[in-house]
Amino acid sequence: MKQENKLSTPKVLLISLQKLGGGAIDSLEMSNALLENSFFHYILISEGNELSDRFTDTEYRKVIKIKTFASNYFSFSINTFLLFRWIKLIQILRKIKPDIVHITHFHVWCIFVYLLRPIFKYKIFYGVHDNPFEPKEEPVFLMNFFEKIFVKKADLILTYSNFIKESIKKYVSNKTIEVLPLGIHSDLCSKFEKKFNPNKESLDVLFFGRLENYKGIDTLIKAYEILNKEHLKIKLTIAGRGKIDKDLEKKINELGIIFKNYWISNEELCRLIENCDVLVAPYKNATQSGMVSVALAYGVPIIATNVGSFSEYIKNGVNGFLIDVDDYLTLAERIKVFYQNRWLAVEMAKKAKEIGELYKWNSIMKKAIELYKRYTQGGSYKDE
Repeated sequence: MKQENKLSTPKVLLISLQKLGGGAIDSLEMSNALLENSFFHYILISEGNELSDRFTDTEYRKVIKIKTFASNYFSFSINTFLLFRWIKLIQILRKIKPDIVHITHFHVWCIFVYLLRPIFKYKIFYGVHDNPFEPKEEPVFLMNFFEKIFVKKADLILTYSNFIKESIKKYVSNKTIEVLPLGIHSDLCSKFEKKFNPNKESLDVLFFGRLENYKGIDTLIKAYEILNKEHLKIKLTIAGRGKIDKDLEKKINELGIIFKNYWISNEELCRLIENCDVLVAPYKNATQSGMVSVALAYGVPIIATNVGSFSEYIKNGVNGFLIDVDDYLTLAERIKVFYQNRWLAVEMAKKAKEIGELYKWNSIMKKAIELYKRYTQGGSYKDE
């Protein structure tokens, strides 16, 4: 890379050690957006990142990969306290000498980034997805403990919605918080353009994502049971890995719902999105959701509960419908509206794409670049 491209540009290291799902996709989108803005940066990812082959070195990006650990305490203990794989972080920080370390998704090894800050003198930007100070359905004590420290000690907190910003402010009122909206997943399905067939016989409804109680699967099943009794040609697919109640699983089988209870690859997810007419997200509580991002990225109408930041992305009656939590009657009614009026789905799909234009990562990361420069006052590079 030419030296003149680096002059007066803060040296930024993005860190995203999440291997699957939204963490992998979001970090790829962020980095690609920095490329589009001709902003040189380093990005550190796990060797196990499912999109690893799509993180490539370019004129404006240097990719670094490290071995992390599997999602269990045994692997964590072995790799952290016996093999000391996190020591690679020290070597990376010493070589790069970043002005800013931007952590896009929390990972327990990021605590070492905080501990090493006094030595290497960088500033820490931390992206908060969920408020660690509030109860979670399946709390992970170690993660929550360290993430709370991180939020309190970061030089700048970046939240992915106004909803999270207001929630975090209750606990860290003395910290600077900026909103960096969660962008749409336009790189999830490359060269993909969603098309609708308003004349097809059935309506295909899709729920995808990790299966957890707070996501309202029970509400969705109750709604579908109503529609099934009316003998409407509506197909429901639930795709994602997780444990659900045995009685609920029995009901899923009885109703003939397509149930894909395993990790959904990006390739399969893209096929599901291509074939669906409506997305449903009947969450009981949430901050944001990958389903909302997908809906805006590819132009799919969505029915969701009015929780968290959903109303920031879903305009009721415009690109989808917002309903109350646990309101399976209204959920069934809204699905039926799309079944009876297929052109409404087409019109809402167009509006979804229009709203999605406001959440393209290219524009979002322009704000990030401004923040990088503001917090380093135009720091300069040195040749390595």
